[in-house]
Amino acid sequence: MLCFSGNSMYEINRSLAIIKPRQQFVDWLTGVIEPAPQEMTLEEMRRDATAILIPEFDDEESALHFVYSNYDELFERELEDWIGDERLWPVQRSLKLFKEWFDVEIHSMVTDMVEDDFANMHVSSLSLH
Repeated sequence: MLCFSGNSMYEINRSLAIIKPRQQFVDWLTGVIEPAPQEMTLEEMRRDATAILIPEFDDEESALHFVYSNYDELFERELEDWIGDERLWPVQRSLKLFKEWFDVEIHSMVTDMVEDDFANMHVSSLSLH
């Protein structure tokens, strides 16, 4: 168990983007998954949403521009984590649809409370949810 001693906090040179599903995504997802999981609620999905470290930006508009410039990869990552069969994914995955299905929160202050280095792992082998 890690304990925080109070004297080892490090601000890191990254911003944080949190990709939170909206009701439209939940509606689509429950229509595709057979049988639809009854415990899947928007509130639960938003509580444990995908958090992504992005480059450090001075303003939210620039950070959002970065996220939206990479929406296709983020969109596929979200879909892949919920439904592995790409044949079930929407064919037309536009920025407009991404914005309809997901909210993006930007956090400019990211602090590390652990002295150990973190491990970088290739994301394709991990599930975000």
